[in-house]
Amino acid sequence: MTASATTTGLAGEYITAAAILGLGWRVSPAQQDSVDLVAWDSTGSVFMRVQVKSGHLRTREARRNAYQFQNGSGRLKKHLPTLAHFDILAHGAIEQRKVHFQAACCVNQFSQRRQPGFFEQPDIEADSWQKAVEIIMETRDG
Repeated sequence: MTASATTTGLAGEYITAAAILGLGWRVSPAQQDSVDLVAWDSTGSVFMRVQVKSGHLRTREARRNAYQFQNGSGRLKKHLPTLAHFDILAHGAIEQRKVHFQAACCVNQFSQRRQPGFFEQPDIEADSWQKAVEIIMETRDG
């Protein structure tokens, strides 16, 4: 049975929320366009708006298995994310229950394919979250 886009999206949001909680941040769902989650540090002084893109592992006979993430938004004309929309883009690999984070200002592709091994990197969640937060904080300070 194939999961609906809504089910896939919710699963990715929950996996991402769990990852953020595991990194010592607080998180809450956001009922807003372009923002799925709002995360804040333990002091309550730093907030991050998170957009989640979820993917199931695609298996194809002629190609290697991979996750496919659509980074662009917009129905007719796709646009890359900017900091005006959200701070961090999260790619949630449903089957592996792992997340990779990226600062929105660093996303330069409308679509990204990730091999399953990409999500097996040690500390992928902690390392990518820390890097994304650092980039966002630099843009806010500058």
